[in-house]
Amino acid sequence: MDHVFTPQEVADRLRIKKATVYELIKRGELKATKIGKQIRISQEQLNLYLKEPPVPEEPLVPVSDIPPFTASSAIRQTDYLLNTNGLILSSQESRIVELIRSGLDQTPEGLPLLHSYMNDYNSLYSLYYGKTHLALTCFLLEETEQIHNRITNLVPGRELAILSLCSVSCGFYVKKGNPMSIHSPKDLLRPDVRFLNREMGSGYRMYMDSCFVEMGMSKTAGKFQKECLSHMSAANGVALGAADVSIGDLSHLVSYPQLEPVFLTSASMDLVFFKSDSDHPAFQSIVQIVQSDEFKKSLLHFPGYHTANTGRYTVVKG
Repeated sequence: MDHVFTPQEVADRLRIKKATVYELIKRGELKATKIGKQIRISQEQLNLYLKEPPVPEEPLVPVSDIPPFTASSAIRQTDYLLNTNGLILSSQESRIVELIRSGLDQTPEGLPLLHSYMNDYNSLYSLYYGKTHLALTCFLLEETEQIHNRITNLVPGRELAILSLCSVSCGFYVKKGNPMSIHSPKDLLRPDVRFLNREMGSGYRMYMDSCFVEMGMSKTAGKFQKECLSHMSAANGVALGAADVSIGDLSHLVSYPQLEPVFLTSASMDLVFFKSDSDHPAFQSIVQIVQSDEFKKSLLHFPGYHTANTGRYTVVKG
């Protein structure tokens, strides 16, 4: 009979974190067997994973093979994007993507920047499989190490560059005057409160799930399953009366005078890409853009955005 390993033993053998092993199992890359409540990996299952690493069906064009881009007008840029490749950045944060794109347009070494709208989990998942070149994430965690651990757990075995963009004030969207007296996640447990959650894979959903678990509440409870896909749809849901409360980036409430914020925590917005791409002129340009005073000043137009860590560059490995 083949030797059977625990997840910790597999982590020790592969020199990775135990959480990474669970993530590989969750993705279906590493086969495992459940015995009662315990997870076990056979030698055969481990050998299969080591011999057959996942390969994307349609890999991206290598960054070094993408031709340089200089656009003198919006029309020329649109034509270029229709006929060639560019850098693909996946994120739900469209305003930040536009700021980076605007900076690249002014840079001779820049490339076209295409935005693929994905939540945090899927952005990192796509980066791992070579479907995108960069992932912009937003995780509601207090410690930088926790954020880096979450990122590396989703992109195991790769050396990553993490470029800090800003911190963001996050919280609940409620009606003006807070008529339901909602002040913390505990208030969502009241039967009279209708909560509009964020979709699975979003950093906001991960935060709420962890809150529910801490309160001893099942994150699969029916009242928490009504969900939306963006800050705007979250705010719209409360503004239109479809829910009493939702969660998101508090800066978006400037467009909704009938709503007010309930601050919960801060989120870290980070740009993630492979360290191996960092020597490419386009990526060097992105780092310079984010570290520039102009970029920091642009961020301060959004209420609740803070730039103390903007431009911090860190290399980590999963």
